[in-house]
Amino acid sequence: MKSNFFEEKFLPIASKIGNQRHLLALRDGIMFAMPLMIIGSFFIIVAWLEAEWYQNFMAKTFGDNWNAFGDIVYNGTMGIIALVAVFGVAYSLAGSYKVDGKNIDGVPAGVLALAGYLIVNIMSTFMVDEESVSAWSPDIFSAQYLFVGLIVAIITAEIYRFFLQKKMIITLPDTVPPSVSRSFTALIPGFVIIIFFLIVRFVFEQTSWENFATFIQDVVTQPFTILGSTYIGTLIASLMEHLLWSFGIHGSSIITSVMEPIWITNADANLAAVKEGAKTLPHIITYTFYENGIWMGGSGATLPVAIYMMFLAKSKLLKKVGRLAIGPSIFNVNEPIMFGVPVVLNPFLMIPFMLAPVAVLTVTYFGTSMGIFPQTTGTIIPWTTPYFISGYLMTGGKIMGVVMQLVAFAVASAIWFPFIKMWDKKNLEMEKTSNTKMLDKKNLEMENATIN
Repeated sequence: MKSNFFEEKFLPIASKIGNQRHLLALRDGIMFAMPLMIIGSFFIIVAWLEAEWYQNFMAKTFGDNWNAFGDIVYNGTMGIIALVAVFGVAYSLAGSYKVDGKNIDGVPAGVLALAGYLIVNIMSTFMVDEESVSAWSPDIFSAQYLFVGLIVAIITAEIYRFFLQKKMIITLPDTVPPSVSRSFTALIPGFVIIIFFLIVRFVFEQTSWENFATFIQDVVTQPFTILGSTYIGTLIASLMEHLLWSFGIHGSSIITSVMEPIWITNADANLAAVKEGAKTLPHIITYTFYENGIWMGGSGATLPVAIYMMFLAKSKLLKKVGRLAIGPSIFNVNEPIMFGVPVVLNPFLMIPFMLAPVAVLTVTYFGTSMGIFPQTTGTIIPWTTPYFISGYLMTGGKIMGVVMQLVAFAVASAIWFPFIKMWDKKNLEMEKTSNTKMLDKKNLEMENATIN
């Protein structure tokens, strides 16, 4: 009865959330910045690898200022995450709507979102050679203002598509080149968007917040960051992710579309602290802490399952799935396990699938908070980075980062092995029974053939 209620009431809602266009736009738009984050992180690792012998060797070889390139690359990659995400989210969201059966061209929406974002962010005043200079703070380009950018991007895309769908645009003949026509199409919605954000700026200048960005930081960013940075908040996110996966819904896609902006902001804060030489970093939970630490072989911490099936399985099914799954699992892709074992819609294996990541989260979080394990430095590495290698990279080249993942692997194995062993035994018995029936059937056919 409970299962029917869950399938009939909860799953349709979860499926709708998973296909919700705004969440998909957030996910896809932030992915625009992912190459820059990974490239920037690579250079940051090279420049600020926390190994004394390495730093001494590089300084002796190339000079004391050898790692100045780290700041330069950071400013050009991770330092402009907010700008890229603003364009990407507006582009993706506008492009998800249709006019006359065709998807809207999202490029103008992305450009207008960038303009709106710069309009609502007030310039700061800096002193240079005893003269005051007005300029945008570098912070507004980085992940620190990511939430502000995402909100501006969504508003821009919605206004833009509204005008296009209502045909409140300048339409040129078909003979006009598309690039020219597109520019005129964006004029009316563009004027409205610019005026809208000018009004927003003026209104917030009259308040105690003084600007829209500060309002969003205080009212939206800080509460969400606090929630997403806590053990309880991350625990709830993990449980929801794996509950959805258990019923065949891509829980990772849904949860990360909500949590990634928070975790990326935390990573940026940690990275800024590392650059300043801080020993204790502001956040334990970051992008890499979850996606490279909790996703051990994929959602559900299933790397131990792949290893068991590859080397210890006795049933034909699990041996075959193990050979197929071991390669992808090394790179944290576990669809062969999810649908081959299967874990999806399997009440027995749902238990370790949900418990293992919770246990890994608990051990790594509290181990880090007690100072046993190192914090993640804020560098962004691909979620497909093999486990144990990612532990070394995400903690700034610390061996204890690898030790943390070894402990996490042992914890996940202790939870998974009893369950997968019993599942293996059950499949082996079913295969033996099936073989016996097939043998009996063949013998009967031979007897009938002999009699005839």
